Amino acid sequence: MKAKLAYAIWPWGLSNREQMATAIKDIKEIGFRYFESVQKAVELFKDDLKAFIGITGEYQVYPVSFYFHMRGEQKLDIEILRQSLDFMAANHIATISVQAAGKKGGGATPEELHYALTTIAEFGRLAKPYGIIPCLHPHANTTVMFEKEIDFILQNTDPTLVAFGPDTAHLAVGKCDPVEMFNKYADRIRFVHLKDVKKEKVVAGDGGRQEGFEIYSSFLELGEGEVNFPAIFKILEGVEYDGFLTIELDHSRFSNKQSALMNMNYMKKHGF
Repeated sequence: MKAKLAYAIWPWGLSNREQMATAIKDIKEIGFRYFESVQKAVELFKDDLKAFIGITGEYQVYPVSFYFHMRGEQKLDIEILRQSLDFMAANHIATISVQAAGKKGGGATPEELHYALTTIAEFGRLAKPYGIIPCLHPHANTTVMFEKEIDFILQNTDPTLVAFGPDTAHLAVGKCDPVEMFNKYADRIRFVHLKDVKKEKVVAGDGGRQEGFEIYSSFLELGEGEVNFPAIFKILEGVEYDGFLTIELDHSRFSNKQSALMNMNYMKKHGF
């Protein structure tokens, strides 16, 4: 398979630069060479690009995406992206993950869907000159959680400006069949989040208090739940997907490093 592995490093913390350095050191020791962080990490370093490049260069572990979440204020959401573009382009970022605005229980009104649609479409227009494409990231407890909402956004956006960035566990929690959704939109997928979950699991989030976006405690390491990863890998192999498979777990029963090791061992068993 042509896909490459990456690891999400925000569980190590977003309060200071040292937490990012620790995360990068840990995942390198396990065998990862690429990572995703969140927009808040851009804020930590956007006035000191040299320091960021210094850390990634020291460990030779490099960013491949940053994660943005809509706040529900379009001018603010767009301005935050605008202020991040130069930094991301300087780090050769080609994709970003974009989560819709939070809503407990999900289920969007027409107005909320219009907001998500117009915001991510504008993200696409703004990011295109920088060689960056936003990837719709369906997410529990947001206005893009269920299949009809995913369909609405993807069927009403330009594929050259907006891609699909599915998350295996969030699809399941949103009552989607992850395998069916990967197959349905295989040609739109440019980025992937991998994590596991038990079927019909009600996931627990913190209401966005910790970092401004939900931190979930009910997701699992790969192979610990019921997501059919082999079927998903087969679909991606069939379309010659050569992007990143980013393993991401907000909160583990284990240490962040132990969790990353468990996930890497699972991927090795499946030929990665």
